[in-house]
Amino acid sequence: MTWRAFIIGILGVAGLCLLVPVNDYRVGNTFLTGNHFPVGVFFFLFILTLGVNAVLKVIRRAWMLSQSELMLVWCMMLVASTVPASGLMRNLLPVTTAAPYLSQRPDLFWEDEVLKAAPEGILVSNDPKSPAAKKFFEGTPAGEPVRVPWGQWTRTFVTWGVYVWLYYLTTFFMCGLLRRQWVESERLIFATARVPLDFTEGAREGLVIPSLMRSKAFLVGTLLIILFGVIRLSPLSFGEDQGWRVLIPFWQIFSETALDYVHISDGKIYPLAIGFAFLVPSDVSLSIWLFYIFMCVQIIIAHSMGRPLEGGRSGPFLRWQQAGTHLVLAVGMLYMARRHLWAVLKSAVGRRGGTDDSDEPIGYRFAFWGLVVTVAGLVAWNMHFGLGAGTAIAVIALTFTIVLVHCRMVAQGGLFFTQQTWSPSWFLHRITGGRIFSGPAAVVATLQGAVLIHDSREVLGPHMMNALRISSVFEKRRRLFLPIMLVTLTVALAAAGYSSMKWVYYDRGALNVPIGRSHVYHMTNLYNGVHTMISKPWQGARPRWGGLVTGVLGMAVLMVLRGTFYWWPVNPLGIAIAMSWCTRELWFSFLLGWLAKALILKFGGGQTLRGGRQFFLGVIIGESLIICASTLMSLLTGVRTGPIFLPY
Repeated sequence: MTWRAFIIGILGVAGLCLLVPVNDYRVGNTFLTGNHFPVGVFFFLFILTLGVNAVLKVIRRAWMLSQSELMLVWCMMLVASTVPASGLMRNLLPVTTAAPYLSQRPDLFWEDEVLKAAPEGILVSNDPKSPAAKKFFEGTPAGEPVRVPWGQWTRTFVTWGVYVWLYYLTTFFMCGLLRRQWVESERLIFATARVPLDFTEGAREGLVIPSLMRSKAFLVGTLLIILFGVIRLSPLSFGEDQGWRVLIPFWQIFSETALDYVHISDGKIYPLAIGFAFLVPSDVSLSIWLFYIFMCVQIIIAHSMGRPLEGGRSGPFLRWQQAGTHLVLAVGMLYMARRHLWAVLKSAVGRRGGTDDSDEPIGYRFAFWGLVVTVAGLVAWNMHFGLGAGTAIAVIALTFTIVLVHCRMVAQGGLFFTQQTWSPSWFLHRITGGRIFSGPAAVVATLQGAVLIHDSREVLGPHMMNALRISSVFEKRRRLFLPIMLVTLTVALAAAGYSSMKWVYYDRGALNVPIGRSHVYHMTNLYNGVHTMISKPWQGARPRWGGLVTGVLGMAVLMVLRGTFYWWPVNPLGIAIAMSWCTRELWFSFLLGWLAKALILKFGGGQTLRGGRQFFLGVIIGESLIICASTLMSLLTGVRTGPIFLPY
């Protein structure tokens, strides 16, 4: 860790967080940070590794950036990428303004329940005629200067700022306690962290061209995928609104058959997903697409028995099933880490038998007691706004259950894009028959989930765990890692908040940006749900025990089989994400990646496997470059590329 790397990282973080809201939400381009392998961050790393280092070598070789410096910049920008888009700003700002603005609609009846129940500071205003909310959604009229009413937002920013920082710190400490277990004991692959590590491999020796780029297989993979990207963009040259989205239309194929009710997702081809599916163990990539098929089979079986699943693949049965799999997976992960956690506890309380943490980025004593304090702070925040102590503990426990599961999906599964279908408030409200939340508690519990974990494609936990995995290259001053991350997030929050408020929402208005319909649709559903929880808490508030039990038992059996028989071919990770929208998008690409690896393992040798790995690293890097190049071109020309590269 050096000062120049820190300064470069801070500049990169500020630039990224100023650009992303404009690119993603004002212009509507392909998301630069919309997953756990943010291509915008990799593009910056690519420029530093090949461009800046080449110039520095000409000037003075000793000035070249080393791998550890490049990785510090990557970690800073990776962690910061949780802030400007779906990880925070995309949800926080509309969530806190939608209730007062949309409540004026004649078909919505939130004013008497939601607005009166919402504690002060949770919303930007409890007044349905709030000028701050009105201007946020409608924007500034043409010809008028854009003025953000910062004063009217102060209390809301302070209220949510306390929660967000406690949440961030809790995530840091939780990941710090588990780093050694996952990296050294379980040896998880961390595919999304391996790509930048492998790409910058030669920088330590002062090589302008990284070692990876000397591989013919890598160059072939990179060039082929760039050519494929150009072909996908070619319709724009002929006046089309967007590029060519490559897919096999399974939905259309089955629409005229007896299986139409299953709504099988199209087979979309995402080269990033194919590459990561190849990099992870075969049992993991197998499980992703196999359990998607299993989910479809469940729908078919239920239909054939005359008891069709309500809502099909988006219905309550499968949502409860996923909740059950997540709960068991989280407990199973903690059980596997029990010896490590026991040694950590001994270190934290100063007893014999503790573990040496001298090489850890976050010391175990500090991480343990920091976790205790921040969790207590989160519970106190919730209690202050109307939740009972037990309810607040349950909400926080379920929130970090979801975070922990997403960390595992990315670290072990190479899933650069993850989401879930359930939330803590949804789960607790229904499992208690609607008796757990008062009016204010219903608002607070629902909104905190909507702000930070509803759209978990950029949730902080996986970013932080990847950064901690990469921290092994930092030979000196590792304990500066946490302070650097805190400074990074401070800069990210300031830059992303300014860009979102000034250049997107109070300029154009939330109704007029490309995702404006999404804002209205999701916010309406969110607050309709809160309104029902308050006015008719019993309505729909019943658990689907069949879904929950099958999820619990299914995950438990798979984990036991996986832990007992070394030959068991299917990883249980896939069942935890089978019901999510991200699996519907990625299942076919993971099938292709798994198939490529399975064929090489069966018919090729070790050299072929190494060549295949380098080829698919080229696929990942080439796809990242074509995404960023097309995005920059779009910003310059105003021609949108559309959702052809990444899931939207």
